[in-house]
Amino acid sequence: ASPVIEDDLIIVQYGGADNACVGAFDKLTGAERWRALPDDASYSAPIVITQAGKRVAVCWTGNRIVGLDPSSGRLLWEYPFPWEKWPIAIATPVLHGDLLLFSEAHQGTLLLRLSQTELSVQKVWHHRQENVADGKAMHCLISTPLIDGEYIYGADDGGVLRCLRLTTGEQVWEDRTAVPPNRFATIHLIRHGERTWMFNERGELIIARLTPAGFQELSRAKLIEPTTDQLRRRDGVTWSHPAFAYRHVFARNDKALVCADLSAEQQ
Repeated sequence: ASPVIEDDLIIVQYGGADNACVGAFDKLTGAERWRALPDDASYSAPIVITQAGKRVAVCWTGNRIVGLDPSSGRLLWEYPFPWEKWPIAIATPVLHGDLLLFSEAHQGTLLLRLSQTELSVQKVWHHRQENVADGKAMHCLISTPLIDGEYIYGADDGGVLRCLRLTTGEQVWEDRTAVPPNRFATIHLIRHGERTWMFNERGELIIARLTPAGFQELSRAKLIEPTTDQLRRRDGVTWSHPAFAYRHVFARNDKALVCADLSAEQQ
């Protein structure tokens, strides 16, 4: 899991022994400041939010979703969400107003509402393929979904890009062209104004519009070739999230790092 910086601390989920699933370290010296939870670790990166006037570190472990005091690690609230086949939570929690969104390959997608008067959460809905009549539920694996207005966009563990209604979790549309459907297929979504930058496991950068009307591809370019260190199937994958800075994109596989210029001449 990636670390997060809060004030003078680095908070990270690292799965240590002795009640150290999550810990905080001094960002200048590396000294341990606190440790918390006896849970199994997951891959999901913590986020820090403001709830009821307090700073809260939201961490999705292998056993539950918790809110911790970022200065001390004290448990403020929890929502049980134990792993099933293995602790596969990878996507980062998504904050949208007073809502928190979580999605994983085995258990589907969960939406929680944050109380604004006390430190607590309440389930809004939880959908998985087994409990949806048409089986159309979003089960994200590596991809973190995004929320835009009243809609959720994300790619499930089979590579199907889906749009859901935020309030109900009902599917609006699905698309199978952004990334070739396959087991563990992955595409990263980065919102940029009215467009979404999408980097798929084939090493392709796509510029698209994601709206309730559907997926509209504007351009697609191959940045880098897949490699097989992470997955020895389908000629390999590019699973690392790209980075964007100064009108450039940085992408890597297991052998190389590439930088591509995203600027364009004015027409």
